[in-house]
Amino acid sequence: MLEKNISITEPAKELPVAGEADVVVVGGGLAGVAAAVAAARNGAKVILIEKSIVLGGLATLGHVCIYLPIDDGLGHKVYGGLAEELLHVCIKYGYDNLPDCWRSCPDTVEEPAGRYRTNFNIPAAVCALDELVQNEGIEVVFDTNFCAPIMEGKTCKGVIVENKSGRSAYLAKTFVDASGDLDLLARAGAPNEVQKSIVSHWAHEIDLQSMAQGLESRSALQAAPLRWLGLRPDFDNSGSEIPTYDGVTSEGVNGYIRTSRRLVLDYLKTHNSPEYAQLTLPLMAQFRMTRRLIGMEELALNPGAHVESSVGCMINSLANPAEVYEFPYGGLIDREITNIAAAGRIVSATGAGWEVARFIPACVLSGEAAGTAAAMAAQQNVTFQALDVPALQEKLTAAGVKVHMAEELRKNRTGVGVKKSPKQTDHSLGVRADALAYPHE
Repeated sequence: MLEKNISITEPAKELPVAGEADVVVVGGGLAGVAAAVAAARNGAKVILIEKSIVLGGLATLGHVCIYLPIDDGLGHKVYGGLAEELLHVCIKYGYDNLPDCWRSCPDTVEEPAGRYRTNFNIPAAVCALDELVQNEGIEVVFDTNFCAPIMEGKTCKGVIVENKSGRSAYLAKTFVDASGDLDLLARAGAPNEVQKSIVSHWAHEIDLQSMAQGLESRSALQAAPLRWLGLRPDFDNSGSEIPTYDGVTSEGVNGYIRTSRRLVLDYLKTHNSPEYAQLTLPLMAQFRMTRRLIGMEELALNPGAHVESSVGCMINSLANPAEVYEFPYGGLIDREITNIAAAGRIVSATGAGWEVARFIPACVLSGEAAGTAAAMAAQQNVTFQALDVPALQEKLTAAGVKVHMAEELRKNRTGVGVKKSPKQTDHSLGVRADALAYPHE
């Protein structure tokens, strides 16, 4: 039995420098992919470090394979730029259920037949993302874990990583933390907030009825629908017997995985049949939120409000119709750390704003903004705090990002809701969610 608080000293050693770039992105989820692509398109040499062997993060490894709406539910596109481009990349070589009215990427659709959203096939999305980053000249280093930043005061000079070759370092002028858990910024000393997460995951399944329906409709998606196991965010889970876990400790991650796997086993015991099979399991824990930055500014949920430093608009993608919020540049950066920007669900947003910032389109938006800022700061040799925000906004606008809400839409919005349409929230997303009834105390 080990004594409590026992420790050892790791011997100091010199580490080889495995690479050097203008911008290093830590994390290859969709936020990290967007950051890397944006930086590369703005002239930066980019290295993308990914701990797994595929890109996409929760969208692929985590089976969150529904690209949530990028429109407001009233026919107005809210997300442009890479948030729109990556939606189409994810369905480039696989099935989709994108309404035809959105296929040509219009800004507005009168009486749309559905939301600007789609399911996508995970292997096809992985291959399309590979193709995208290769075409942009981005160096991707797979199967490599981020370990620690190399800091000189408040400036990051490099990151220490570990992979099959052992420990090494990557150096850069600027960095984007797209780790999903604020690993880089937190270890660099940035103030942060940690939140526990419910246990919940999606996985594809087949049964004879869904297979027959899929054959009849010639739809692979209908033949292998998604099943939701665990708790849902639209219910009061306070009395549930399923515990919550934090995603920033080994104990929390392992607890989540064991519980998630038990839910699958419980379901299989209840539905054990030669007519049924679970096709997939998530290959990473489907944490919703884990740790986020407390930045220079914070996402404020003031519908339609003008934010001077905005780098793009965000929505609660599950709301229909959805209110529109402008996301501030200061939500990407710490007050003191000079050259690390946040991207994805880790940006500076709290409460309901954190929920908004974690959706796929919002993650891609913050990734594009962070990557563009990183390229500019590296080229101009300035800190993120001193970056010319209007110049950043011009670059994002040129790339198709809707930096500010269109004035004609703003006039139709109030601080209470959107127009006078009844507001609904769809957390089910068409995923089968009647797996098990877990008792409450």
